[in-house]
Amino acid sequence: MHDRSTVKMKLTFPRGKQMPGEIVEVPADEVHRWKGFAELVNDEAAKTAGDKNPTTGSVPQKAAGK
Repeated sequence: MHDRSTVKMKLTFPRGKQMPGEIVEVPADEVHRWKGFAELVNDEAAKTAGDKNPTTGSVPQKAAGK
């Protein structure tokens, strides 16, 4: 695991000015602090959650060469 890696989490509870449903990036070593406030999401879910129309299936992928 990298020291500076981050994970995407979707808020399930208000935290400061951030409201439930918002996607936040959390340092991987601080995920335990966000339990109860947010749940882990994968990158695809985070991309579609940020779209105004998440039902479109033609979302361009930046990491298509994985």
